Amino acid sequence: MKNIIFISSFILFMATTTKAQLIINDDQKVAMGIETEVFDPSLMVGYHNYFGTSANASIGMAATPIVTNSTNNIGVFGNFGVNSYSSQYGNYGVLGFTTSNTLYNGRNYGLCGMIESTGSGFVGGAGIYAVDCDYCYIFPHNIQGAYAGYFVGNVNTLGNLTATSLFTTMDSRLIDNTISLSKSKRSGMTTLENLLNMDVVEYSLKSRPFEEIPENTDPEKAEELRKELEFLKKEDKEMTSRRHFGVDARELQKIYPDLVLEGQDGYLSVNYLEMVPLVIRSIQELKQELDELTDTEKNEEGNTMPSMVIP
Repeated sequence: MKNIIFISSFILFMATTTKAQLIINDDQKVAMGIETEVFDPSLMVGYHNYFGTSANASIGMAATPIVTNSTNNIGVFGNFGVNSYSSQYGNYGVLGFTTSNTLYNGRNYGLCGMIESTGSGFVGGAGIYAVDCDYCYIFPHNIQGAYAGYFVGNVNTLGNLTATSLFTTMDSRLIDNTISLSKSKRSGMTTLENLLNMDVVEYSLKSRPFEEIPENTDPEKAEELRKELEFLKKEDKEMTSRRHFGVDARELQKIYPDLVLEGQDGYLSVNYLEMVPLVIRSIQELKQELDELTDTEKNEEGNTMPSMVIP
């Protein structure tokens, strides 16, 4: 009982002190470690430098720690152990979920990352930064420039990927061991012959397997999972109903193994973007053959003597 009285008195003392570390205002909003009682988020942690009413936003939680020089500064950090009991459940460092504004649509983001310049003329960073290794904040990737998203490692998507433009790094300052395709032959044949021997196929993707909801799942959770499965199956049906065109990855791997990637799941993928130079080289070889054939025909016509009629 004494402990409860002490804790209550402590909280009351902190809440009524201007320079307190814990503040609860009349709207039942909480702030920790700020310099003023004037704060807008429902929960405020750190210094009062945040997007307030001027940003025209209602903020649930704002974490803005005081920036410390010569160290990493992290606004929000999520870390937890392994959930090994059921494959139906996942672990999320940061989970953002939003319901769309159906009245006026508007802008709805489960997770939004932004980066702005400090006015120094040089910006290095990204709104969203993702890496496939541990302790990225200890061993960061030095980003040259400002990007909406920056990924270090393999990126996999099960849906459609739409882009205005798609580029592959190709700079003489970054490449080595260059060999002209005009001097390179695979399997003893020209590029044109290799491509002509490949079978171009039309195909459909198989439907993905979906795990069944365990029978002992809580009814409320089961209903939530059922809705998620319905959405995934609908999305999967849309993907599998489309027809696709390509070459056999195993067949291509025999001649151009660097154009085929075996994923962590064991399935093969084809780098169609880098097949474009092979097509260009094939056109060059075909043009060369046509030119040689044309020159041969011209020479044959020039060497043919007209017949002479003897009276």
